[in-house]
Amino acid sequence: MSHVGKKFPGTIAVDDVSFEVYAGEVHALVGENGAGKSTLMKMLAGSFDDYTGRILINGKEVALHSPTVAKKYGIGMIYQELSLAKPISIAENLLVGRLPKKGPFLDRKRIDSETRSWLSRVGLDLDPNLPIEDISPHEAQLVEIAKVLANKPCILVMDEPTSALSREEVDRLFEIIGQLKNQGLAIVYISHHLPEIFAIADRITVMRDGKKVATKDKAEMTREEVVQMMVGHSEREFYHGQPRASGEERLRVEGLTRKGFFHNVSFAARAGEILGICGLAGAGRTELARVLVGLDRKDSGKFFLDGREASPRNMAAALRLGIAYLSEDRKSEGLALRLSIKENVLAGLIPMHSKAGVYLPEAGSALLESLMRELSIYPRDPSRTVGNLSGGNQQKVLLAKWMACGPKVLILDEPTRGVDIGAKMIIHAQIERLANEGHTIILISSDLPELVGLSDRVMIMRKGHFIREMAKEECTEESVLIAANTDIARPAREVAYG
Repeated sequence: MSHVGKKFPGTIAVDDVSFEVYAGEVHALVGENGAGKSTLMKMLAGSFDDYTGRILINGKEVALHSPTVAKKYGIGMIYQELSLAKPISIAENLLVGRLPKKGPFLDRKRIDSETRSWLSRVGLDLDPNLPIEDISPHEAQLVEIAKVLANKPCILVMDEPTSALSREEVDRLFEIIGQLKNQGLAIVYISHHLPEIFAIADRITVMRDGKKVATKDKAEMTREEVVQMMVGHSEREFYHGQPRASGEERLRVEGLTRKGFFHNVSFAARAGEILGICGLAGAGRTELARVLVGLDRKDSGKFFLDGREASPRNMAAALRLGIAYLSEDRKSEGLALRLSIKENVLAGLIPMHSKAGVYLPEAGSALLESLMRELSIYPRDPSRTVGNLSGGNQQKVLLAKWMACGPKVLILDEPTRGVDIGAKMIIHAQIERLANEGHTIILISSDLPELVGLSDRVMIMRKGHFIREMAKEECTEESVLIAANTDIARPAREVAYG
C-alpha cells in the first residue's frame, strides 16, 4: 500500500500511509481506537471505492473497490465481529455461496468432506451439520478462520481475533497462525494486547491519528517504546501502586452456590477496596457476578450488603440496593447501540429523573456532562449514537452508565476488553478514583497486568471454587497464573473472608 488515504465527512481516517507485508510474515498493526488501523485494512479488503493512493499485490497494481474483487486477489479478512450466521450449520457458513452440487441437488457427501478438510486446518473436529449457535465462541472463531482460508487467500488480515478467547485458546490460535505463516501466508495481525504482539509478530507498524508513526522489526522495539509511540505516555503510568486504606466491610458472601457453575463460595470485600477475581475460562467468575446482581438465581447460600442480607431478583433490584454490574459484552448486554450517549448513560436513573410518572430528560444533563468530561468520551456530543462510537468510547459510555448510579458495590467484568491503551488508562484512573472515594470494586479480569496492578487483593477461582487468596504484596503476573492453573485448593477457611 503506497501513500494511501481515506476521508470520511469531517475526518481524515487514513493519511498518506505506506504499508507492506511479506509472504511468510506476521506483521502487527497497532494503535489506539481511531488511529486508522481497521480503516487501512478495510481498504485492502475492498470496503471502500474512494480511497487514494496505490495498492499492489505481488508487485502488480490493483484496484480493490469491492470485497469480491479483493477476494479475487487473495485478500481474506477476519473481523472482530464474526460474520457467521448462528442459526445455520457450520458447513453452510463455511461454504456459503459455493456449496457443491450434484446436478440440481446439493452434494451432501462432498459438502461434508470439504468442510471437515477446512476445519482440520484450524484444528477442529466438529460435525459440519452443527449450527453455529451450538458451538463455543472459540470454536466459532476458528470456523471463521476456516471460512476465510477456504477462499485460499495469500494475505490474511486478523482484527482483534483473541478478544473473546481464554489464554489456552489464544495459545492454540497462535499455533495455527504459526502453521499458516510457515505455509507462506502473509498475515496482518491487529491487536491492542502488546504481550500478544511481542509473542507472535515479526514486524510492528504503529499508527496514530490516521498516520503511520513507524515500522520496525520486533527485535528493534520494546513494549515501552510501542506504548509511547501510540499514546505519548509511558506504560509505567498505568498503575500507580498507591496503598489504599480500606474501610468497613461492605459485602459478605457465605456459601453461595449455583449448581454447575460455582459452589460454596465465600468472601468479603470492604469499602474503598479493589478485590480482584481471577480464573481460567469456565472458572465461574461471570456466573458469580450475575448471581450477585440478580440476573441468575442462586441455589443456596447468602450474601450481605452493609450487614443486611441482600437477595435481588433482578438488576433493577440490585441497583436499588447499590450493586451495579458492568458486563463483559458491551454490545449485546451492556449498551443500547441505537440510542444516544445520553440515553445510555442516564438509563439507570430514569426513576430518579421522573415526576408523576413522566420522565424529565434534562434532569441529568449536568451529571452527563461531568461524566463525559471525566472519562474523555469523544466526540463530546450527548446526542451521538453509541453504535457509531469507537470500541474504547463505547466502553467508557458503559462505565459512565454505572458510575452515574453511584453504586456502593461496582462489579467490573473485563472492563478494558478490546479497548486501546489510551482508553484503558482513563478507565483504570476512574477505577482507582472510585475506590479512593469509598466504593467497593470487584474486578474480574483476564488481563493479568491490569488485575495485579489495580487490585488490593486477588481471589483465585478454579472450577467453581475459590482456591486461594493473594495479598497485594505477593501478587505478580507469574504467581497469579501459576495459582490459576493449579488443581491444589487450599482449605476454605484460608480464603473465606481474607
